[in-house]
Amino acid sequence: MEHAVKGWEWIPQSSIMDAEKVLEEADVPNIRLFDVPVFPSPVPLEDLPEGKWERANANTLAGFSASAWFFAKRLYQELGIPIGIIHSSWVGTSIRTWTNQSSLRDFKDSLNLVPIPPDYKEEKWKEKVAASIDNHKLRRNTISYPNVEVRTRVLSGKAPVLSWEKVSMPDDNLKLDHVTWFQKEVSLDTSSLIGDLSLHLGFLNRQSHVYWNGRSLGYFQYPSPVKALVPDSLVNDGKNTISIRLASPWGNGAIYNAKQSFSLTNEQGDLVLSLAGTWNVLEHAEEIPEALPSYFNLPGYLFNGMVAPVIPYGIKGFIWDQGGADAGRPVLYKAMFKRLISDWRDLWHNNKLPFLFVQNTGTYANHHFKERTFSRSYLRKAQEQALDLVKTGMVVSVDIGDPFDVHPKNKQDFGNRLALQALRKVYGKEVVADGPFFKSYEIKGRELVIQVKDQSQQLVLKINATESGFEVSDATGKFYPVEVSLADNKIHLQIPENVQAKSLRYAWGDYSANSIFNQEGLPMAPFKVALLED
Repeated sequence: MEHAVKGWEWIPQSSIMDAEKVLEEADVPNIRLFDVPVFPSPVPLEDLPEGKWERANANTLAGFSASAWFFAKRLYQELGIPIGIIHSSWVGTSIRTWTNQSSLRDFKDSLNLVPIPPDYKEEKWKEKVAASIDNHKLRRNTISYPNVEVRTRVLSGKAPVLSWEKVSMPDDNLKLDHVTWFQKEVSLDTSSLIGDLSLHLGFLNRQSHVYWNGRSLGYFQYPSPVKALVPDSLVNDGKNTISIRLASPWGNGAIYNAKQSFSLTNEQGDLVLSLAGTWNVLEHAEEIPEALPSYFNLPGYLFNGMVAPVIPYGIKGFIWDQGGADAGRPVLYKAMFKRLISDWRDLWHNNKLPFLFVQNTGTYANHHFKERTFSRSYLRKAQEQALDLVKTGMVVSVDIGDPFDVHPKNKQDFGNRLALQALRKVYGKEVVADGPFFKSYEIKGRELVIQVKDQSQQLVLKINATESGFEVSDATGKFYPVEVSLADNKIHLQIPENVQAKSLRYAWGDYSANSIFNQEGLPMAPFKVALLED
């Protein structure tokens, strides 16, 4: 939810999709924005240290939540009434830090609760938090962006005072620094080359800037495969230099994949040159500030500093997009999420305040794309359980995630889908806010027939690749993809021969195929069910 229109200063190229156009169209005086200052606190605060309502314009929106903006703008367009958005979020945080202290005590066996520091003094704490936040920004910026002097020396080949060493690349076991430079000279005969080249460097964990003869070829973020276009205008006859700056904000950098992934190919995909072998490596060339303690994920701290001071400000409801940090604890999340919703409503003295949330979107956990992982699927199931509570609404987003980025840049989709939930469930407008949900199944011979809950929705089948997202398992737990078709507004699945189907799942996986939508383009929610024998 924090993802701003212009992105994060410490993450390169993190602006949202069409950011400049969004800012050009941001002058909407009847939408007002309030940014709650980022502040973790060991005790609940009664007021905010600063902050003010701002008119929406290009300046105030650049650093504001993009999802919240598109939500507010859609509501304003549809309702014609002034809209105010209070934005309180912090990227990468767990639900535990947004939960109040009394509820946390009920989960004490599952959480490492932190007592109030015995020497706590409000002013001293503010100084400590300010220093921590400043350190975080400085450190992340230093890691994410090359030091100008070092980059100039490396790319110009004038770095004799820096200590280069020889390594064999690629190597999954290299022990790297937070920031590491790599360089390799290659010799090419341009008379045998036609057109542009492609530079393949496997998977570089986590952030990498790639250069050819001192010119940038692009920025890459793990787990996206590093494949860069080398224009033929940059290719010298004879000596050419490839440079890589690999950085990791968390732990050490790493290089993955088989040796054949390090290569140059031509436009036809034919191998021009293998790049596996000896490379020069340079570490400790850029000074990285030591990390100070951070407090943003301590249980209750962001509730205390960023929610408690807003209570009981008059609000119409909540929008929520969080969960990735809790993907490994779905059972706990299920209980804590429901508790948080109920508690926040109680604290605002309104047990029917609408709570609209985004079900966790899809993204790959690592570069082993074929070795599927499922932690986000169980988190999505835990989130869906919150629909048992009144006045809740869930945005299904498995179709709009980015396979290589936990922060997808198409925030327009997220904000608009949240707005549809509000228009339907808060303002009573006749709009379709939900896609299809699984209701029941029937087995007819070798066919599974699925019925969705809302039969008034016209189902649409979209398969962009060979996979539909539907799979059945046998008695051993092995899953098989199934063919899918639509008939009589029901989903028909063909069970493979020699498979005694025991369970069925759809769009199941951290990043998974999906194929069923309604006529408004909203996706079917993921599900997994056991198949009972007759």
